[in-house]
Amino acid sequence: MERSITKFTGTIKLVLESDIEILSEIYSKVFSEADKNKPWDKDHSFKHLMYWLKIQPDMFLGAFDENNKPIGAIAVSIKPWRRNNRCSAGIIFVDARYQKQEIAKILFKTMLEKAVQRYKTISFEAVTFADKEFPLNWYKKLGIIPDKNAVLIKGSCIEILEKLS
Repeated sequence: MERSITKFTGTIKLVLESDIEILSEIYSKVFSEADKNKPWDKDHSFKHLMYWLKIQPDMFLGAFDENNKPIGAIAVSIKPWRRNNRCSAGIIFVDARYQKQEIAKILFKTMLEKAVQRYKTISFEAVTFADKEFPLNWYKKLGIIPDKNAVLIKGSCIEILEKLS
């Protein structure tokens, strides 16, 4: 069953701590669905969103429906980088029931306008799924391309400590 595309008529505004509970439910569902092998539970989703809220509350924006209920969000941090400020993406997500209304695009645009105006950012960076067509193609359409000179690295803290000993 295909969803009909409707226009977003809600608002974009700062996320408050009181919004995190509902947003964590949405976040855990969206990211668990995106990668079924790496599900997010609600507790860790809540902690993750609180982390972003505490890092830079003025850059944690939410999309809210007509009843002021949160339906998605974007959170970034602004950090000094070489000669200018860089906008680093933390999260962007929209409740599956509200997708296809360009809400993510509106959140992204609002965030970037704020980052450029308030912090004079000149570049944007993010981490996304490498093996999935979406959202990588969505980012590419926005002009955000994979950096051929950088690579995401990760490892087990216990194994790293063992190798350092």
